[in-house]
Amino acid sequence: MANHLRILLLTLMISSSVTAAGSLDAPGAHKVETLDFPVLRDGSRDGRIVPIKVLLPSGTGRCPLVVVSHGAGGDRDTHHAASRHLASHGYAVLCLEHVGSNRARLTEGLRLARNLDAMIRDSAEVLGRPRDVGFAIDQAEEWNRSHERMKGRLDTGKTAVMGHSFGAFTAMVCCGMRPALDWLEPKVGTGKGLGPDLGDPRVRCGVALSPQGVGEPFFIRESFASLKVPLLGISGTEDRQQNGLPADNRREAFALWPKGDHRFVWLSNARHLDFTDSTGSGRRASPSPNRDDVQVVVRAATLLFLDAHLRGDTVAARLLNTETLREYRRGKVDQVEVLAR
Repeated sequence: MANHLRILLLTLMISSSVTAAGSLDAPGAHKVETLDFPVLRDGSRDGRIVPIKVLLPSGTGRCPLVVVSHGAGGDRDTHHAASRHLASHGYAVLCLEHVGSNRARLTEGLRLARNLDAMIRDSAEVLGRPRDVGFAIDQAEEWNRSHERMKGRLDTGKTAVMGHSFGAFTAMVCCGMRPALDWLEPKVGTGKGLGPDLGDPRVRCGVALSPQGVGEPFFIRESFASLKVPLLGISGTEDRQQNGLPADNRREAFALWPKGDHRFVWLSNARHLDFTDSTGSGRRASPSPNRDDVQVVVRAATLLFLDAHLRGDTVAARLLNTETLREYRRGKVDQVEVLAR
């Protein structure tokens, strides 16, 4: 009888959460304050500038921390909509700008293709981006001690990294994966094999939108084995990788991640730029046809994953599955699959 009651209670909890899950993509209860720091300097790296925009939830309690890394040619507003969604659900979100691979760098001399190719192979930028994340966490620790608006609000003991494309690479490396040296310019060390471990022990989990598979310019097969913390990957059938590699290359690499509490969400008809959304920032994003449909699933899956791993929500962990996310299918995104490893 006791076992029967436990099963019944669990079923009711999950059923209740499934009903509540219908609002996972909707704004949460918190108002969101924006604090912008366009000129922060990392004294340990010759004063490298690391702009950070903070989205802070209303209230007085301590908030889990999410550091957001944009893709090549982006900026600290590229993921404003997703960041504001998380902040409305009680997360403090730090949106970084990587100055060696931002919008200004991409558009220099209007040589977009050449600039893009150069920045994703630039050894200083490829190996420097994860250090930008570490600097941001250091800054959060300092703000938590002394900043008028953020003092006592930032729970840096519960930190995640989230990124798209070059930012996905950044998040994956901060979670323990090791970059490849093979394509870096100028050459680092022997110029072959695995690069340094740039993981940050303060990072508890990560979210990689358009995570890279094996191949130029970021990872080799051996890169994935050192993943240390739970990671959520999200990609889709039209999310082609660099250098002509198909979208399936991203999904196939999931089998190389070491076994752990990892998830991979695969969406029909999701294109690369569908995973970005600067809505609400005042900045105009590059158009992408299925962005709105993809963003609904991204918001739901990301919130469930972070609730599970930063808040210890066991019901959220159970709900991050194919059945739950099917409720968020819209338009062209008519198929959703969740893989577990």
